[in-house]
Amino acid sequence: MLKELIRKNPDTPILITVPHAGDIYPDLFIKHLKVNLCEVRRIEDYQSNKILGKIDEQMADIIIAQCSRAVVDLNRSRNAIDHSMFTQVFEHEPVSEKQMIKYGLGVFPNKIFGKTILKTPLPVSYAIHMLEKYYDPFHKSLYKRIKYLSKVFGFCYHIDLHTMPSKALLNFKKEPDIVLGDNFGKSCSIGLSNYFQNVFKENGFTVELNNPYAGGFITRNYGNPSKGVHTIQIEINRKIYMDENKLSLKNIKILQEIFAKIFNNLKLSEKIAAE
Repeated sequence: MLKELIRKNPDTPILITVPHAGDIYPDLFIKHLKVNLCEVRRIEDYQSNKILGKIDEQMADIIIAQCSRAVVDLNRSRNAIDHSMFTQVFEHEPVSEKQMIKYGLGVFPNKIFGKTILKTPLPVSYAIHMLEKYYDPFHKSLYKRIKYLSKVFGFCYHIDLHTMPSKALLNFKKEPDIVLGDNFGKSCSIGLSNYFQNVFKENGFTVELNNPYAGGFITRNYGNPSKGVHTIQIEINRKIYMDENKLSLKNIKILQEIFAKIFNNLKLSEKIAAE
């Protein structure tokens, strides 16, 4: 369940993923839900894919997940499984991201804002179905495209787009508009991090690097500058483009114009090639 905007003959080595914008909730998920769906929807990166609406389709490949992150979180390891949620242990690989699981935010989220959302224990068939239908296709598509662009251009520039609730930023004296995550310099070059910092600052946005988000599983797993794969996570403060209480868009054109400005020219890929 993906929306893939893949170019046949790409001119740039640019790939954008949007793993958390999905608003589809399968019947199987609804069946096991113990809270109101309205509560669950607040975890969505609400319609964040529309931020990319004015990007020239020839300038970047785009992969958008359509199933909600509350069902399966694509920004977690496939092994980030809380086995206490299920009738039996079914995945025998070592459990990863244990801290996130502790918060109820593994590959199968079980808590949203501290509130348990699913009836448990769940049947093993539930987990297998969700992973095979929603998790695996996204990561197979992402891996395949990174490999292709890297082969064609010798490198790939991968942007993982997210949005963050404004209330997650209350500890800042001046809350950031944008948080860039490069896994503390491990997932992309310093030049690329600086490029994005400068672009957003030039457009009047407050920017933080790796604070409070340094990048999730996608950034850590795919970003590998030594192999020419530069992955950076971009988190956008939701209050910039939406009403967080009503779940409705507002002022999104500002972000659309900035993202178009960033991607609708070749400066970005030239920046990479020069490094």
